[in-house]
Amino acid sequence: MEETWITDWTPSEKFPLYTRANAGEILPKPCSPLGWDLVWGSGGVAHGWADGCHRFGTFTPDESNPDEPDFVGCFGGYLYLNASMIRLVGVRSPGMSAEAMDAAFLGDHPDVPPYVPSEGDERPELEPQIEATMGGFMTATEPPPELDEDRAAMIAIAEGRLDLAAATEAELVERARSMLPHIRAFFERYYIYGTASAIGPGVLGEVTAAIDPTLPGRLISGLGNIDSAPPAHAIWALSRTVRGSEALSGAFDAGLDGIETRLADTDGGPAFLDALAAFQSDHGARGPGEWDAANPTWGIDAGPVLVAVDRMRFADDELSPEKRAAAAVADREAGEAQARAALEGNEEALGALELGLRVAKLLVPTRERTKLTQMMAVHEVRLPMYELGNRMVERGVLDSARQVFLLRNAELDAFVANPESFADTIRQRETDFAALAELDEPFIINGEVAPLSEWPKSSVQSEPVSVGDELAGLGGAPGQATGRARVITDPSDARGLEPGEILVAPLTDPSWTPLFMPAAGVVVEVGAPLSHSVIVSREFGVPCAVGVFQAAQRIPDGALISVDGSSGVVTILELPT
Repeated sequence: MEETWITDWTPSEKFPLYTRANAGEILPKPCSPLGWDLVWGSGGVAHGWADGCHRFGTFTPDESNPDEPDFVGCFGGYLYLNASMIRLVGVRSPGMSAEAMDAAFLGDHPDVPPYVPSEGDERPELEPQIEATMGGFMTATEPPPELDEDRAAMIAIAEGRLDLAAATEAELVERARSMLPHIRAFFERYYIYGTASAIGPGVLGEVTAAIDPTLPGRLISGLGNIDSAPPAHAIWALSRTVRGSEALSGAFDAGLDGIETRLADTDGGPAFLDALAAFQSDHGARGPGEWDAANPTWGIDAGPVLVAVDRMRFADDELSPEKRAAAAVADREAGEAQARAALEGNEEALGALELGLRVAKLLVPTRERTKLTQMMAVHEVRLPMYELGNRMVERGVLDSARQVFLLRNAELDAFVANPESFADTIRQRETDFAALAELDEPFIINGEVAPLSEWPKSSVQSEPVSVGDELAGLGGAPGQATGRARVITDPSDARGLEPGEILVAPLTDPSWTPLFMPAAGVVVEVGAPLSHSVIVSREFGVPCAVGVFQAAQRIPDGALISVDGSSGVVTILELPT
């Protein structure tokens, strides 16, 4: 392996501090070369991020690299966020600070250097635009129309997709490349509204935390219109079909290996497979690791969907998404009444409460709306490239369709012209790329990136827990739950999860949320209060603690634990024998 990876960028001299904080939830593993080039790199997400900051008002276009915008970076194949620039958002935004941004994004990690002001950090002339942007969000009474316009445009793009099976290899490449400007535009909105989605919860936290520490979470639960929720409803419906059929249940009882072949010859199986295909068509852009176009989402691989159906079919009807969502709505409405009663007579506080409630209901769902539109655009990169990869497997050039993502964008034309000439290069890159995932990437990079030969290999070192230990995290979704821990590291291999158990995972993205239905609670190592999976767990009223350090390593499978979704505390009640 070389001392740098093929997609690595050069750290910014002006904004030298980068972090894996939050980036590890988006892309926990190294990003595929083609996934970086056609989604994240120049012309895609990186430029969309810059556009969002310019529109918000925190930065001006002349401040960052126009070719490789400094807001993100790629080092050792891993996605990094620019912590220097995140700090400046705090410095330049009224009422905020660099230290507040550190607390929100970096926590108390020992590798984080203190903020030292530099010339040009403060830009008071930017405050009017920032205040105008924030004021527009805080006075909004209707959802922003541009998000529906983006979704309609993305649906039209998907519906206008060329016939991939009949397309030439050159047409497949052009289709994938054509998505870059759309990814850039959609990410601008994702940045803007992802930032805005924190306004309502922030106001509610300030107004209600002293009344009852559970209120801030309860008041943003069961909001409705969460775009990551429909797949859970659809998978639940598939599970009810299996649960209600003796023949389908028997096919699943025989195991998931070869399940689709067995279902084709099972009474009711063809209809189930048709419903599964409809699910893949409707929700195919979602799935594990969906931010990397190389990862096979639900539209490419139905395996994780079938795993979720298999787990959900054992759950009682009382755990349905509809009933769990209704309970979350009822609890939120009760929380609203509690807060109003507690603040009665304090008109200023009541006004702030109503402001927070209105803005949260409007803007928290926009984070999921912009995320899904973005994932639909990424999927339009994934589909033609998997088609190209499958053809090359049939031709004997590649061992798997996914190997095509080991190419760079600049190499695609030459690859199409002479695929065999790249066979050895691709296989060597696959070995090198796999080695990157075994490295322990630095949490902080400050100006210089150590050669890859100096990055240590990953080694999980954690202290075992004892009965009575309390593991501290962040409150994700309110409520309390007690149950047996089921430690799962891959949503495609969740066969041990039983109804009433507590899911313990290193991280989750929206592809995990169907597994929340049978779970009594969720504990996640990585995440923040406005993570996508946390928003969905609030929608369904599943208690959730996030940011619980080394939870999946320290908590033994089968341990009896309790989860406080408001405080984020996980308590060990009993260890497995």
